[in-house]
Amino acid sequence: MTKGKQVKPTPPPSFQEPITLENIGKFIKSRRTQQGISTNDCAMLCNISAHTLNKIENGFEGVRLNTLLQIMEALGMEMNMKAWDSYE
Repeated sequence: MTKGKQVKPTPPPSFQEPITLENIGKFIKSRRTQQGISTNDCAMLCNISAHTLNKIENGFEGVRLNTLLQIMEALGMEMNMKAWDSYE
């Protein structure tokens, strides 16, 4: 990893908010910054461009689910589904 300016931790959004691309991007950015990983280092770790990571962290549409899951795995994150009542 490269040495440069220190990464400032970003707080995550509320876990009660609906799942949107914007919120997923905020969670990814929060996790990355809390681990002290720069955008460039994270992009290299995930084998994507820093531009792509920046777009994801800012909630731009057109992101592949596979890319999101790849980034989340690299950062030690996981996405969970929970059961729903089929009669609702």
